[in-house]
Amino acid sequence: MASMSFMPELKKFLLENTKIYTVRKYKMGLAIVDIAGIGLCKRLPQGQVHKEDLEPFVGDSGFDSLEAWWTKIRNFVPNKEDPLYLYRVELLEREDDD
Repeated sequence: MASMSFMPELKKFLLENTKIYTVRKYKMGLAIVDIAGIGLCKRLPQGQVHKEDLEPFVGDSGFDSLEAWWTKIRNFVPNKEDPLYLYRVELLEREDDD
């Protein structure tokens, strides 16, 4: 099973909101993914994006502003030539807390 990683504050956002939009460097398909500390989630590709495309998704990104989100994206993907892909991640089944 595929997995995805998120920063702790974004994991918290996903648990509280049951969905999050995330930007990654790699083009990935629709899949059920395991997120450590969260559980099973559905990853839904939304397509290739540029900064200006992200504005409608900021409220579901876990960031307070487009600038804050974009700064973090560029920390992880500093090469401006690399394509960026947007994903919607939806919580399906929480991990057991035992």
